Amino acid sequence: MAVAETSIVKKNHQIPRIINQKNAQKLIEKTSMTDIAHQLSISTSTVIRKLNDFHFKHDFTNLPEIMSWDEYAFTKGRMSFIAQDFDKLNIITVLEGRTQAII
Repeated sequence: MAVAETSIVKKNHQIPRIINQKNAQKLIEKTSMTDIAHQLSISTSTVIRKLNDFHFKHDFTNLPEIMSWDEYAFTKGRMSFIAQDFDKLNIITVLEGRTQAII
């Protein structure tokens, strides 16, 4: 079986590069994942996979004077940890677990 590779689509892929780039661009904007999927005619799972490719850098050198944090149900049977600046209501970080090793 032969697999074609063009400048439009990567080898062993089905979604064109321009759609992947547009997906990343729309994730940076304030657009819901469902809307992105509908606009680009791709699945919501594809949008989520692209979001998981992003790596966010956290700067913990300057923490606010008053912080609030909580545990919440992220997925069925799993809890996550969220911390925020209490005064400005800005989210500082969201961690995928609540254990001491992760926090």
